[in-house]
Amino acid sequence: MLFNWAFLGTALLVLKFYTGGVFAQLNTGAIFPLYIYPESCDSWGVVADSISANPTLPFYIVINPSSGPGDGPVPDPGYQECIPDLVSRSDNVRTVGYVRTNYGNQDPSDVLGEIETYSNWGASYRPNGIFFDEVNATTDHVQLYSSYAERVRQDFGSDSVVVLNPGIPVTVDDYFEIADLIITAENFYDEFDVSSLQISETKPASEQAVLLHTAPQTLPTSLIDELTGLGIGALFITNKVQAEAYNTTPTYWGEFCEELVDSQT
Repeated sequence: MLFNWAFLGTALLVLKFYTGGVFAQLNTGAIFPLYIYPESCDSWGVVADSISANPTLPFYIVINPSSGPGDGPVPDPGYQECIPDLVSRSDNVRTVGYVRTNYGNQDPSDVLGEIETYSNWGASYRPNGIFFDEVNATTDHVQLYSSYAERVRQDFGSDSVVVLNPGIPVTVDDYFEIADLIITAENFYDEFDVSSLQISETKPASEQAVLLHTAPQTLPTSLIDELTGLGIGALFITNKVQAEAYNTTPTYWGEFCEELVDSQT
């Protein structure tokens, strides 16, 4: 049965997004797997403008230079220039570096090495934490992902952000202790059902995020309102097809962010 943990979610988000000056006021944030290569900062202009226009909306931006941080010790100059531009727009922006875990089969030394690479980036463009993709959130893998999260806290600090992406509902409560945010639905819009979300005191909505692609060309405001009403932690909806979902900006991204704010105020 779905339960509204909005109050708890708001309290947790306020704690996560306090940066010494401004508190985030809203419970549900926007998450964007920003796999668009920044030829110039104009490539991310729509996203940057949405951050400026919605200063009370939390943003999680996933940075992914090359299915990870890339081969070099630092990313291409575009990332070094454009990540600082994004984070300068609002205190409510958190960037997380993409790391693939291959459903628990990736060599741990490779995963830890990519975490270390991100953590050694320059201070102005270093992410706030890590987005672990292809997560196998089973009982057998709790210790593995716990060790990855511990390394993130160690390398990025106690206020770092850990996001896990299994893309499906998580039944093992331990993962909600490991992560700040878990992608519990990554799917085609038409195949997503709100009732599939498992929300409870030990699986709070505030720690869950939903990523939907191939959505209608008209912004689905009713679904946005329903998910913000549940207190979901973060949401991404795009009208782009699966192959273009994360490497192009949704046609209505600005309107989507405005609706997230309006549905919570």
